[in-house]
Amino acid sequence: MRRLGWLAPALLLAAGEARPPVTAEAIRIGRIQAHMRDILTRIPDYTCLQQIERSRRAAKSRRFQLVDTIRLEVALVQGKEMFAWPGAGKFDDREIGRIVGGTIGNGNFALHARAVFLAGSAAFEYEGEVAYANGKAHRYRFSVPRIRSGYLLRSGPLEGVTGYKGWFEADTQTLDLIRLEVEADDIPEHLPIKAARDRMEYARVTIGEHDFLLPKASELVLTDAEGTESRNLTSFSGCRQYTGESTISFADPEPAPATAAPEPVVPVELPDGLGLTVAFDETIQFDKAAIGDQITGHVVENARWKGKTMVPRGAVVKARLLGFKRYYARVEFLRVAVALTAVDFPGAHADIDAKIEDIAGLPGWTRTAVDKQGIINISGSRLELPRGLRMVWRVRSDLGKESK
Repeated sequence: MRRLGWLAPALLLAAGEARPPVTAEAIRIGRIQAHMRDILTRIPDYTCLQQIERSRRAAKSRRFQLVDTIRLEVALVQGKEMFAWPGAGKFDDREIGRIVGGTIGNGNFALHARAVFLAGSAAFEYEGEVAYANGKAHRYRFSVPRIRSGYLLRSGPLEGVTGYKGWFEADTQTLDLIRLEVEADDIPEHLPIKAARDRMEYARVTIGEHDFLLPKASELVLTDAEGTESRNLTSFSGCRQYTGESTISFADPEPAPATAAPEPVVPVELPDGLGLTVAFDETIQFDKAAIGDQITGHVVENARWKGKTMVPRGAVVKARLLGFKRYYARVEFLRVAVALTAVDFPGAHADIDAKIEDIAGLPGWTRTAVDKQGIINISGSRLELPRGLRMVWRVRSDLGKESK
């Protein structure tokens, strides 16, 4: 996992010190920096749907193999990146690596561009004009030494600040940023990381009544000490202004039309150890699914506890796909983690954390099983969980709030 920040340097000019002559190149880079500063400081707090396809390539292999796909909501709020599961309704200020395991990074949504154009730490070198699909662009290289950097790389419990270098291209007419690449430089020796590179593409996006320059896609490639490469392909969509979870108004509210009072919903707590027999209402196809997806299902048998029905048959169940990982051997197989997060039935709602204990077998050549950790293992010809598949879950008292 990697995190990007920056340390703004203090630049002092001694009184009477001779100033360098102003050149055409200095004017050009000054205009680009001023343009990007104006863009980056005017962007409102906003949120987008972020989809990440993660793949790996062994040192001697020529081909990346897909590991999993992740879907998250990412928001830029007061200059800080925040994340949430789709539909969760609440953003988490933890680092993305604390939410999603494996090779993951942040900075491609907003922080890379802010570090390069706002921090004042980068030294620029003009390389000339290059052609791109919509015209021509100015291309610059830049570098930031470790001592002036806030670029943090992390591998397991180990972390360290590294310098970085890279390049960017800006349209010759609009000065809009088109592409930006950031590469780790002077990586600390104690880190088992050989290389790290993140390349972003930008485009104008309408938010509210105005267009803003936002990232539309990125590619992160991290190489470990053995030469194995991990690649994340990220795309951003559905961007909109972030308004927070609530709004405050001092105006008198408009009178609401008369409607029938909704049936009151009482929060209930289900007993630890209660068994739920559940079937999902949709087929989970892992070539299309992503970590973070919400899943709906229903209870297929009355869930009873000490002779009393605690959850009736037909109750709606909500679940979250927390992880799945592909393994490639003679037969491809998956390890899948799913959590039940809530149960709703007439007049009642329960937030839950339930661990899967058993799963019905699948027909044909596909097999399923559940291990002691509550991980579903699937192997065979069809890597999916079909609609209606019966599963037995056990409620746990420690609610998994973070999975909702």
